[in-house]
Amino acid sequence: MFKKIFLISLICLSSIFCNQDLPQIDLYFETLCPGCQEFITTSFQDFLNNPNHSDLAKVNFHPYGNAIEVKKGDQYEFTCQHGEIECYGNTVEVCALNKLSYEDGLKYIICMENGIKTYNKNIKKALLSCIEDSDLAQNILTCAENEEGNNLQHQVAQRTPKHDYVPWLTYNGVHSENDEDDLMNDMLGFLCALEVNKNKEVCLNYKRLLKQKDYEYCENVTFNDYLNLKFLS
Repeated sequence: MFKKIFLISLICLSSIFCNQDLPQIDLYFETLCPGCQEFITTSFQDFLNNPNHSDLAKVNFHPYGNAIEVKKGDQYEFTCQHGEIECYGNTVEVCALNKLSYEDGLKYIICMENGIKTYNKNIKKALLSCIEDSDLAQNILTCAENEEGNNLQHQVAQRTPKHDYVPWLTYNGVHSENDEDDLMNDMLGFLCALEVNKNKEVCLNYKRLLKQKDYEYCENVTFNDYLNLKFLS
């Protein structure tokens, strides 16, 4: 029995250390920012749709962005770039991230950012479309409307670095415009180009798919089509 527990502990510790070696991507964003929504619902969603995405990176979301906080008594007041609705949306999202598992939290952010567009910035409708468990949904809303959510939002404010715009992406804690552009365009491609990831099966499959797509594209263009295209250009 002791040996079994010991082995399980070793497996758990090994998993922890492996996760610590993963590249870390942090997104500092705000819920109504069009550029943030674009990244989350395209490049990031494509990354998350890969069933082996967890082998490539640890991703953290920080919903605060260009907001400003001022302490009033025991509470914090927030002013957001896109108004009170965005402040509420930021707090709803940080409450949900606090109450959901890591993987569910990633899926939730995608769903919320799609839902905010679908329901014309109605945060509650977006939330209810993403969380099937009514008790959990109510728990998140209660959090967002009381001291718990206020404190959680303050914590996000504290860990948001100085930045010039949002979305603001960092790779292993460092911001680079080149890395950010690559992440915005193709997050999976960026991560698979890293030395630590390039020989992982998920990245080998990704590269095979890219080669196949390139081959199919060239194969379908006949010589006459090519001449016509050259003439038109």
